[in-house]
Amino acid sequence: MIVLKYTKSLDARFISHIDLLKHIGRILRRAGIPVKHSQGFNPHALLFFSPPMVLGVNSYAEYVAIDTDMNGDEVFERFNNSVPDGLKAINWFKTDKNPNIQGKSVSADYVLDVPYFEFDYKDGFEITYKKKDDMVTEDIARKIFGIFNADGRLGVRLASGNNNLRVDRLATGLNEKYGKDIKITTIAKIAQYVDVDGKEIDVDLYLK
Repeated sequence: MIVLKYTKSLDARFISHIDLLKHIGRILRRAGIPVKHSQGFNPHALLFFSPPMVLGVNSYAEYVAIDTDMNGDEVFERFNNSVPDGLKAINWFKTDKNPNIQGKSVSADYVLDVPYFEFDYKDGFEITYKKKDDMVTEDIARKIFGIFNADGRLGVRLASGNNNLRVDRLATGLNEKYGKDIKITTIAKIAQYVDVDGKEIDVDLYLK
């Protein structure tokens, strides 16, 4: 199985997760990359993705595992020859089985396009957002795992997977509480982490 690490930026950041699944499938067929399929009455391509992204956010750490017998270098080259700039693969890994990145996902690092500043969240950080037809107020403090200086910009590590915190909701909360002007389209995901025996491990290290 070959795992591609790829970007989702430029115009591609506006592709929904459902459409992305279909788009990647078409790209692999166009590139001539053979993908194995499941058995049964409704066979489907054995492709396994990292957790869905917030629409409009840039990412430089997305992953797709492809069940194929083709070697990684050729998959990498064919994929990049068949995709627009916003979906380019930047690395590849070989694994014996589905790494289940989505199921093991626990957190992700983001960089917000605002000068670094320290904000108080450990004693509580409430945000209000619309969920379906209702307005919901939530204390997201436990879903903020840390903040860091990313070359002068504000970096945050947020919960993902089953305990997901949407980065756009945090950005809206920071804008309201601190008078910032963080735009969704300037946010970038730079790393993802999975749980391995109770430890938080960068996906790149997990796949090596």
